[in-house]
Amino acid sequence: MYVPGGIVKAGFSLRLIFLFVFILQGCVSSRPGKLPQTAERFVPYEKYSPRGKEMAVSFIDVGQGNSIFVESPSGRTLIYDAGGMPDWMETYRDPGRETVVPFIKKRGVEYIDYAVISHAHGDHIGGMKAVLESFEVEYFLDPGYPHTTHLYMDLLKTVREKEIRYKKIRSGGGDVIELGFGVSCEVFNPPSEYYFHGEGSDVNNNSVLLKITYGDVSFLFPGDMERASEMHVVGKYRGELSSNILQASHHGSNTSSTKIFLKRVMPEVAVIPVGERNQFNPPGQKALNNLRRIGAEIYRTDRHGHIIILTDGKTFTVKTQKKRGRR
Repeated sequence: MYVPGGIVKAGFSLRLIFLFVFILQGCVSSRPGKLPQTAERFVPYEKYSPRGKEMAVSFIDVGQGNSIFVESPSGRTLIYDAGGMPDWMETYRDPGRETVVPFIKKRGVEYIDYAVISHAHGDHIGGMKAVLESFEVEYFLDPGYPHTTHLYMDLLKTVREKEIRYKKIRSGGGDVIELGFGVSCEVFNPPSEYYFHGEGSDVNNNSVLLKITYGDVSFLFPGDMERASEMHVVGKYRGELSSNILQASHHGSNTSSTKIFLKRVMPEVAVIPVGERNQFNPPGQKALNNLRRIGAEIYRTDRHGHIIILTDGKTFTVKTQKKRGRR
């Protein structure tokens, strides 16, 4: 028998059911703190099955320093920093010659398209001279912030002697880095119109911030950016900072990885380039807590060794490789 109010009640009930299912799906599919519109693309290594050409991004274990090597699907290559030691430490250790160069050669690479330094501190550029002397390099890219240490001056001398093309790299500089095969590389820091001055460590805050995107998977490399520059890029670029993989800035120090910056990036994976038993005490507990709150899975070079991220532009996976002799 037809009941006039029956259809209304049934429709209302169905709407409630659909609403409940929608909310439930959102709860199941979203990680704690993860923005719902950001798709998860991280898969375990044993379940990763590439469906196209791969890009490899290697976070090289150089001890207390930073070095990232990018191999695009087109075969073009980029190195971002090459490890080293702080300028004031007297040491003969050369992580470029000891670790970075052998790592790259083992991957069958003979030519590097772009050598980028995030900034001129020794633990980021100390190994770059060995890289420039060991490979044919097309471009050397530098934030251009004035720095007068012997190490930095010697590196620029090597660039001139090897006749490597030199360019200052800042945001708004146009298409500076071309990695081919649909891979984009954007520069978000330092600002195009000025450098940071009087903001804690000015050299750190003027680090080159790169975002590399292949298909649906993106990487963010902030070097040693601290709070001042993090606030600047958050205000200027907002959602453009969103990335699947983040190199934790300044080795995971508490001077970086601010809550507002991380909420814009919302990485699934954060990699902390940090030395084993280092005397500077990173990563800081505050930075670690901020990374955990947004649900990022944390990898550290002091614990995992070389961290290699493979992606086909749809999903990505993480492969770790410890150095021999390390427990």
